[in-house]
Amino acid sequence: MSAWWIARLGLAVALVAIVAVAALPVIPPNPVPASAPKVTFSAQRAMEELKVVARAPHPAGSAQQARVREYILARAKTLGLPAETQRRSGVKSSAWGGWSGTVENVIVWVPGTRSSTPDVLITAHYDSVPVGPGAGDDGVSVAAMLETMRALEAGPPLKNDVVFLFTDGEEMGWLGAKAFAAQHPEMRNIGVAFAFEGWPESGPTEMRATSPGDAWLVRQLSVAAPPVWTNSSYNTDERLYHGSDFGVLTSSGFLSAEFETSGSATRHHRPGDTVAAIDPGIVQDHGDTMLTLARYFGNLDLSRAHRSSEDLVFFTLPGFGLITYPTWLATGLSAVALLLLLVVIVGARRRSGLSLARLAWGALAFLAVVLAGFALAAGVWELLLSAHPGAKELDYPDFEGSARAMATIYTVAGATFIAVSHALSRRIGAVELAAGVLLWWAVIDLTLGLLAPLASALAIWPLLGGTVALAVVSFLQRPWTAALLALAAVPGLMLFVPLLVLNALQPEDGAAVPVAILLLVIGTLIVQLMLITGRLPAEVKD
Repeated sequence: MSAWWIARLGLAVALVAIVAVAALPVIPPNPVPASAPKVTFSAQRAMEELKVVARAPHPAGSAQQARVREYILARAKTLGLPAETQRRSGVKSSAWGGWSGTVENVIVWVPGTRSSTPDVLITAHYDSVPVGPGAGDDGVSVAAMLETMRALEAGPPLKNDVVFLFTDGEEMGWLGAKAFAAQHPEMRNIGVAFAFEGWPESGPTEMRATSPGDAWLVRQLSVAAPPVWTNSSYNTDERLYHGSDFGVLTSSGFLSAEFETSGSATRHHRPGDTVAAIDPGIVQDHGDTMLTLARYFGNLDLSRAHRSSEDLVFFTLPGFGLITYPTWLATGLSAVALLLLLVVIVGARRRSGLSLARLAWGALAFLAVVLAGFALAAGVWELLLSAHPGAKELDYPDFEGSARAMATIYTVAGATFIAVSHALSRRIGAVELAAGVLLWWAVIDLTLGLLAPLASALAIWPLLGGTVALAVVSFLQRPWTAALLALAAVPGLMLFVPLLVLNALQPEDGAAVPVAILLLVIGTLIVQLMLITGRLPAEVKD
């Protein structure tokens, strides 16, 4: 076997390994058994709580909701924790055909050793919709709160009080959260707040958004290292969508973050949102995150907590945790990425005769392929929805088995794209095709840098990785450079593999947008894929 064949095989194995590592943050952990130490969060223990909470539908104002409320208060009493209810009468809502009545929040304190320091708030809603038991929305969070309370009480006391707010009437328009923000004296004591939300048949826990001016909070989260995947691109739209208690907290001026499971919409707000549909690993993921946050911020000097004058760009990097940097650095990196691409193209033209005409054809061909993939994926998804009556009426169009369908669509689209790219490289040239792809990434980089800097990492790092790969094959052309090509593939795969997995679990945008993203990401790997298939570098013969 020649050196180049070994290099190709090694590169193929490396790409598969990188994809596997990139997916780790969105793979739920194994559930911890009830026999685990008392200071540990146990999904098995939390599932017992969930069975009680989500025994039946329990909308605000119902007898079943009173049952859940009394159960939460009883659990607090058993643990010896102070608790109270906050009542707000005469509340009206237009949700579910109109509703009026009383909402009753439950507030439980896990006291700290320093009564004068700001508190940590952890909140989720304990009401369900009238038609479903609410195991996923939001029983998983309530069960996680109860188990976290128990684990905190079993361990050494924290410095700060940790306040657990179980809100009522969230499904009616965040009524409990609004009541707490408007009336409860505890509002003055909160230093930082974390809101938890869930979905039926849910997937891994993500950090979906942070409050504006998040620099201090995000830096602390990077140290706390909760076991979740996130990136700051969510803040470009999630902050504007106040569809949960998090929106109320943020509007009230709290330093806050929202953590949410990703899942299918087929059972959302429906009778199928039952305990049987919940994977205990998801509860473990939610609980590990909650307990990590409670312990870290419960021992932190929250007198220094503050809203900053800036937001940070951040993203999860497996093995390193949360990577953060200011937006001004993102602007600089964006400019560096663009400049480096131009330098490599000019250098490749002078050294190896890269053709600008074929480069232009490569850019046009890539755009045509992406648009075709987008259109075909949209059409296939519509056909799938039409085959599942009622799917289009869901909050997010979805159907049973949609994750498997998305995985199949990904596989077919990816394989087709690689085959088409291989054919195009014969006529256009692999280097020119790769450079043409990167020109579109440069456009994305420039657009996000100017209009959505918090999402700019999604363009900067894949562009830098693709540019490095282009430079390697343009100037080095040695078998050992396959290792450099593997490293160049890391940025794009680490950032986008989790996003693609989460899109499959909860296809908010159908199949068209995820497929377009998939093709864009594979486009940054043209150099690596063409080397593996024997099309690059064209000058090298085995």
